[in-house]
Formats: sequence, C-alpha cells, structure tokens
Amino acid sequence: MNYQSIMHIKKELQGQNAIKLLFLFILLLICLDKTQAQTKYFLLEDTSKNYKVHQVTMSAKELYGIDAKVECFNILYDGYALDKKAFKKGYDQNLILFSVLPDLEGKETWKEIALDSIQKSIIKFGTLNNLFESHTYSLFFNKYGNKTKFLNEYKIIVNRKGKFYVPTTCLLQFYAIRNRAEIFTNPFGTINTDLHEISIKEVEKIYMDRYPYSEFPLYGIGESPYRIISFDRLRDRREYLSKKINLKTGEIGYQFWTFTDWYEHSHNYELERGIDRFLYTPGKGIIGGSFDFYFYFNRKKLPIKYMDFLNNIKEEKVMMGDDFK
Repeated sequence: MNYQSIMHIKKELQGQNAIKLLFLFILLLICLDKTQAQTKYFLLEDTSKNYKVHQVTMSAKELYGIDAKVECFNILYDGYALDKKAFKKGYDQNLILFSVLPDLEGKETWKEIALDSIQKSIIKFGTLNNLFESHTYSLFFNKYGNKTKFLNEYKIIVNRKGKFYVPTTCLLQFYAIRNRAEIFTNPFGTINTDLHEISIKEVEKIYMDRYPYSEFPLYGIGESPYRIISFDRLRDRREYLSKKINLKTGEIGYQFWTFTDWYEHSHNYELERGIDRFLYTPGKGIIGGSFDFYFYFNRKKLPIKYMDFLNNIKEEKVMMGDDFK
C-alpha cells in the first residue's frame, strides 16, 4: 500500500467521523429540545380576575434539620356549584398548589429567566384549570389513572422587582375544597373541613385489625416495593382531617394527612405522596405541611435519620408558615 492510498483511507475515516459527530450533535439538540418542551410555565399574576393568590414561606429546619425554605403558592378560585347560595359562601373552591422545594445540591432554588426564551412554553390559567379537572375526578366521562401530581413538568414564574424567576424544583398538585357532611364521598385530592377528626394512629389500629398480616401503608418508608401489602391504591387513597389548631392570627387551621403508601423504587421520588401532611386555613389555602417524598429521597444530604422520618409521620409533624407560628 503506497502513501497516496493511506492518505485516501485516512480522509475517508475523517469524513465518516465528522458525519458521526454531526449526527450525535443533532441528536443532542433534539434531546435538549424535547427536555425543554416537557416543562411548561405559568406566569403568576399579583392580581387576577380568575383567582386569588396566597404565598407561604416555611422553614425546613425543625422538621428536616436543614436550614432551607419551602415556598407554597396557593391559587384559589371558585369551583362549579349548582347551589348558587353555596357558591356565594365559597363552600366549593378549587386549589392549585405550586410548591417550590429547596435545591439541596447547593445550587440556587430560584434562577432568573428571560420570558422571550420560554414564550412558547408559557400556559394560560385555562390550561391549569383543565389540568385540575383532569386530576381531581371532576369530569365524569374521564378515565383516571394513578398520577395526580407533577414534578418539574410545570413551573411557576414570579415577578420580583421587574425580573422574572423560575424555581429549580417545583411540585404542582390540586385540591378540590368541598366542605360537606361525611356521608358524601371524599376522593383523593379533597379538602373537607366538615370531616370527623381522626389521627394516623387511630386509623393504623383500624387498618391492622382488618389486615393483621400486612403493613400499615404510611410506615413503609424505605421498604422494598416488592413487599406484600393490602393497600388498594386507587380505591383507598384519601385525605383525613386530623385536628384543628387555633393560629396566632386568630384563624383556625385544619390539619390533614394523606392516606397513601410508599411503593416506588429507591431511585424514584414517591411523587404521589406530595405534601402528605398539611395545614389548611379557609381563604388562604395550605399554610404548612411536609414533603417527605422529597426530603427522604435526598436524606443523605440531611442530618436526620430513618427513625426521624418515621417518627415525624407517626407524630404528624409539619412545617408551618412563618406568619402563622
């Protein structure tokens, strides 16, 4: 083989490598574009004819042992009611909750963003309301699955002194506020302040009497998803009213806990737990809560241990908004 033949082969190989590199570059751009397209944004208005907003900031120090903040943005608006008197009293309201969780990787929880760069991904309030209806059993003709919450698929945009910011980690979930007698059903995602009060430990006793060879669903934190449990996730999930608290503002806080299990693998978030224990007050929304699904997943970055998480559940501990302590 002479020199010219060797150079010819070299050029062909270089050309092939260039094509491969170009192909990989295009594939990377497509993947990045799809990743960006997956996230939708909602620009929060300070004043809107469609909804009212109440923001709450709570410290994670006491519950999770870390000097970090959780910010909750309650979007409240009237729900559909055939009874117009009930409608005027605000018995039926809808609650869209955006929870901004702290970035535990040491980065910024909020980052500045140019609206022009995400203009095509910004959704209107009507889209949020459609999401609410699709994930709160509001449409009788709809088929409902296991998923009711979204992590980083939808993010809130806030305006701070003329600059726009989006959170690094954002949880979106929904609640139908339906205050009425206990004879009515209270499906998953319902806040009902007229329920009878019952604690986690009381339900645990009833559950274990019925399923003595099973495990109480709330205590399965960190357990294998392949274990045998007697929990019908779609049928049994719901929120229970646990107690009423007199707040320093003179308002009444209603503390709820979510009856659901731990079923994901350790490398996944237990996303459907959401804000699994929470404090609600009429007119303002959720003013306190716990996010065990998030902090337990990131437990290696925290000073608390497994038993601390389990005790927090059993004792129904929550963070509380700074203004309500």
